[in-house]
Amino acid sequence: MKKNLEKIFTLASVVVAVILIMVLIVTAFGGIKAEEFDNGLVKGLLFTLGILYLVLSIVAIVLIFVNSDVIKEVTLRTDKGGSVKVSVNVINKYVKSACSQVEGVKCKKVSLVSDEYGVRLKADVKVVNKDVIEVETYLRTLLEDMFRNEFDFAFNSIEFKVTALVPKYEANKEEIEAAVAKKLEELKAEKAEDAPAEEVADQDKPAEEPVEEPVVSEVEEPAEEPAVEPEAEVAEEPAEAKEEEIL
Repeated sequence: MKKNLEKIFTLASVVVAVILIMVLIVTAFGGIKAEEFDNGLVKGLLFTLGILYLVLSIVAIVLIFVNSDVIKEVTLRTDKGGSVKVSVNVINKYVKSACSQVEGVKCKKVSLVSDEYGVRLKADVKVVNKDVIEVETYLRTLLEDMFRNEFDFAFNSIEFKVTALVPKYEANKEEIEAAVAKKLEELKAEKAEDAPAEEVADQDKPAEEPVEEPVVSEVEEPAEEPAVEPEAEVAEEPAEAKEEEIL
């Protein structure tokens, strides 16, 4: 039903919008002169179309966002002779009764949602000083047992929403601080190990070879020949000396 209404109102709003757009286009191209809009009939028609478009759009938006899948009763059994239904108020009492059996748990709201897979039970609960997973498991098992044995009915799913929570777990500050200090030490050790490795890698890199400058060959000049010294003149020995040697 909801989907059909969405289609009807959406289609109607589109038709009205197309009419208004056509009027504007015709006016822009000169088909309708501005003087003709001074007529009371034309003004009333445009005003009516505008209001109608606004109403249809609002209704279509509401139908899109409103959750009409919420139901007020559940059909337990149907046959040729008739049917048996249970109202949401009865189910609400059963769910609150189940929650009251668990210390520290209080049921705030119960709703039933119908979809293509069946009926879903949704419950908003408040948990005080209890483990959430433990509470959820216990309540789910308890409700399934109650509805199976009392009404011979099983929900497609049972969903819990914790709207208020007083946590049971309290963290040990000393243990947390010790764990944080240990992690910081490990990070520092990792950084210290990475630093020498980077230095070794830099040292292992081959040194850059210096660029050799081209050697300009110089033209060798011919070696100078040693100057020839004039032979020393042999001094003649005096004749007297020669005679003495003969004697």
